[in-house]
Formats: sequence, C-alpha cells, structure tokens
Amino acid sequence: KKTMKKLLLVVAMAFAALSLSVCRAQAQDFHQTIPSVSVNGSSQVKVTPDEIYLRITLDEGDTKGKDVIELQRKRLFSALKRCGVDVEKQLTLLDMSSEYFRRGSSLATTQYELKLTSAEAVRAVFEALDKDGITNVSVTRTASSKIDDYRRQARQEAIRNAQSRARDLAEAIGQSIGACFEINDYTSEARVTNSRVMMAKSAAVDMAAEEVEPNVEFEQIVINYNVSAKFVLNTK
Repeated sequence: KKTMKKLLLVVAMAFAALSLSVCRAQAQDFHQTIPSVSVNGSSQVKVTPDEIYLRITLDEGDTKGKDVIELQRKRLFSALKRCGVDVEKQLTLLDMSSEYFRRGSSLATTQYELKLTSAEAVRAVFEALDKDGITNVSVTRTASSKIDDYRRQARQEAIRNAQSRARDLAEAIGQSIGACFEINDYTSEARVTNSRVMMAKSAAVDMAAEEVEPNVEFEQIVINYNVSAKFVLNTK
C-alpha cells in the first residue's frame, strides 16, 4: 500500500509538471503568434502643495542676549495666533539647546517646525514674525496630503496614454486594436519632484517698510509615471 501511494504521488507530480510545461509553452506560443502592438505610456501630474513646512529658530544670540528665549517664545505664539494658526496642532518642537561660555553665561536656541497649508498663510506668518523681530525662518519642504490619489491618477493616465498610442499606430496601417493582454508597470514608485521654494523675499530680508511684502510662490510637485502595454492587433 505504501509503495502504491508513493507511485501515485510520483505520477501526480509528474503530471503536474507536464501540465505546467504545456501551459508555459502555450503561453509563449500565444505571445509569439498573436498579432499585437507594443507601446509605452507615460503621464505627468502636477500638484499644488497643500502642506508647507517652516523651520523657526529662536536664538538669544540673534539679539545679543537682550531677549531671552522665553520672551521670544511668547512673541512667537502671539504672532502665530494672530495669523489664525492652531499652535497645538500645527507647531512642533524640534530641538532645544544651550551653549556655555567662559563667563558662565549661556545663549539658548529653540527650533520649531510649523505646518501651513497655503502660500497665503506662509506670507501672513512671515510678515507677522518679522514685525515681532523673529527673522530666522525658512521653508524646509512642501508636500501634498493627497499624494496617493495623485499617484493613482498618474498610473491611470499612463495606461490610457499607452492605449491611445497603440490605437494611433494601428489606424495608421488600416487596423485597429483589441484587448490589452499585457501591462508592465515599470515605475517602482512614482517619481515625485519636491518643489523648489521660490521666494522673492526671505525672512532674513529687512521688510520694515510697509509697502514691501514677501512674494512667496511654490513650484508644483511633479509626479511622473511610466508603463508598457501590449494590445491585440485586429485586421479589418
């Protein structure tokens, strides 16, 4: 009985291997003989950032020790609240430090990260902080809260672009395309070019004159996507 079971198992395994080999051969034969058109498709989606991150540094050295960190912090919070910023939700403490000198005194620094949602909000914060003497402010990065949705849009546009190309090629020779039987997504991750921050005036620039406003603009985030596809080529 054991010998019979072993024999049946060997036969079953051999049959499975033969079936797999036949299927592969049929698939290869199908790909080699079916009239088809192969094309590449690409897309580019541009996204306006809705997440803009500022780094704000409070440094007693900037005021030669005249304004202690605590006073600067109070002015910071007050300025942000005037701009409608929810300090508890949008402001994050990044770092605190203190350097000691030979006289035994210390100059402290504190860094914050502020999250805003538009260029207008950035402009308002820059103006408010500058009026309160807080000038060590910079934009560190931008992002989009819906980046996954835009990536999906880019993928769909890429395959539609491939289909359009295949249709154009087929029509040029008096034929048409049928079903798509192969799609290769060779973009491992949609390439996102984070926007370079375009600033005509930075926080370090003296904007004491009322007529001078920081002209803040942000380049769009660019998502590029690429696919290849094969379509059945129909003869008329």
